[in-house]
Amino acid sequence: MKQTRNFFITIIAILVMMFVTACGSNSVTSGKETNTVQKEGGEKGKEITIGYIPWDEDVAVTFLWKALLEEKGYKVKAIQADVAPIFSGVAQGNIDLFLDVWMPSTHASYMDKFGDDLEILGTWYDQADNGLAVPDYMDVQSIEDLKNHKDKLKGKIIGIEPGAGLMRLSREAIPGYGLNDWTLVESSTPAMLAELDKAVSNKESIVVTLWRPHWAFEKYNLRYLEDPKKLMNPNGAEELQAISRKEFSTDYPEVAKWLGKFKISSDQLAKLESEINNAKNEAEGVKKWISENSSVTKVWVE
Repeated sequence: MKQTRNFFITIIAILVMMFVTACGSNSVTSGKETNTVQKEGGEKGKEITIGYIPWDEDVAVTFLWKALLEEKGYKVKAIQADVAPIFSGVAQGNIDLFLDVWMPSTHASYMDKFGDDLEILGTWYDQADNGLAVPDYMDVQSIEDLKNHKDKLKGKIIGIEPGAGLMRLSREAIPGYGLNDWTLVESSTPAMLAELDKAVSNKESIVVTLWRPHWAFEKYNLRYLEDPKKLMNPNGAEELQAISRKEFSTDYPEVAKWLGKFKISSDQLAKLESEINNAKNEAEGVKKWISENSSVTKVWVE
């Protein structure tokens, strides 16, 4: 019996050793395979996350760069959020890129707060601006004159997302022009555009917070109200910048270099926005635009 028991103990010990050895071997092999994959993938082995806000130019350039980077073998994820969480996410390293920073006015407060934890990769447009816009058929000419049209406009200015820098500027401009009893309607960009579309279709009076570049100016024949106190653009024309989390240019030098070369004209951007609006989704619109502008995009990514 003793010999039999010793025999079984020996067998069990051998089996345990074989199991441990096998597990150890698999762990080492798995580790080597993981390292090999990461090495072979290089900087293209990880997913790049781009945060974006629902402003048409940001949607356009975000999905444009998503397509361009995917053509080059990168994995890209686009996430929509309000501007404050995007700035915070980039600063914390949870979001890699944000391509629509308006400086020196609209997003100044966010850059003041988070700028030390970000990288500015480049400026891709330098003639942007903000304003309160009306259809051209309205006879009001200046923000100062709005008080004389309160009944027609019901004392309302149709705004966008409450956290948007444009809304901050509008909140400062309203009392600056003596419109303290007016309401700046907090909404969203799609909701504002829907209200605008409805008003223009019925040739009704409306005033909205808007920015250029934006396709709505051409589609609806809009104009800015004069802003003699320069409260909507206190520092003149705005530059649209691409920012990233810290160390992004170290982790993705190729992408950082490309974004640094990125420049787009107002006509090109308007056409891109139009293609997206007329397509069933962003990817389809971007694909069509790229196919017609390959000589433009080639310069950015070479």
